Amino acid sequence: MNLRAVGQLVARRRREQGLTLSQLATAAGIGRSTLAALESGKLTELGFGRVARLCAAVDLIIDVRPPLLAAPLMAHRHLTDIAGRELSKTAIEDVITRGDFEAWRRLVRAMRDDPSGRIGDRVLRVARALSAHDPRARAFASLTPRLLRQDELAAPRHV
Repeated sequence: MNLRAVGQLVARRRREQGLTLSQLATAAGIGRSTLAALESGKLTELGFGRVARLCAAVDLIIDVRPPLLAAPLMAHRHLTDIAGRELSKTAIEDVITRGDFEAWRRLVRAMRDDPSGRIGDRVLRVARALSAHDPRARAFASLTPRLLRQDELAAPRHV
């Protein structure tokens, strides 16, 4: 959850409880202008202590746990049967950032098997964009040429 979403929740709870900005700011021990900036989405950083006090003042619970998206967004089986449809950028990003090595191989096969080259172009664009900030995407980009060669060696040739 980002700070903007926290601000929206705090604002909603403040209004539901009939509190003014000044009343809530005083109860949470922060400045009124800081609270107003949070609720309007203008703050980029507030600090955990202040967020915790604000949430407590409006009866919101802060819950910390591992991200729910540790697993892929979707099953990667769609890579084995493209059925004439193109893979979306979201699906490609999901395979690159959350897929295992076998999912990467199937993505490379889909690139190779697409006679139009559109899937390959899309995969390379997504991988380049992601690799600037994602180590898995960098690994995928560095392994892609090797995976393409392996798939070419393993692919049956129809003559």
